[in-house]
Order: sequence, then C-alpha cells, then structure tokens
Amino acid sequence: MWIPDALYRKLPVIYAAAGAALIPAFGLNGPSVLSAALLMGAGALTAVWRFKHRQPPEAPTLTPKQEWAQRRAKRDQTLNTQ
Repeated sequence: MWIPDALYRKLPVIYAAAGAALIPAFGLNGPSVLSAALLMGAGALTAVWRFKHRQPPEAPTLTPKQEWAQRRAKRDQTLNTQ
C-alpha cells in the first residue's frame, strides 16, 4: 500500500489525534477508551520505530563463533611467544 510522503510523515500524530478525538466524540465508555488507547499506542510505537531506524547503526557485535575464534587466536599467540 502506498501512502503520500506528506501523510506518511504525519502518521504518528494522526494516530494520536484520532485517539484523542474519540473520547469527546463517544464519551468515556469501554470501547471508545480502548480504541483511543490503541490508537495512541500505535502512534507512539510508530514514532519510536521511526526514531530507532533513523539512528546510525550500532557497532557490529561479534557472534559467539567469532568471539571464540578471537580467544583461540590470542591463546595461540601467547603460547607461541613463550
């Protein structure tokens, strides 16, 4: 599904605004409060995901196999120098 870029950038705010508009429109009853909470949660989750994906990538972490290979290389190095 394609969404225009201007609308896509404002999507978290639109979710939160729609959630906030449900309470005055339908009152404080179970379904409207639940829907409002879910919409606000969707807005917050979307904003957090976008923030995380815009951050520079973290330094690559070693897999356990790579870590053991480094330890083995260090151990071999120390044994060969002695």
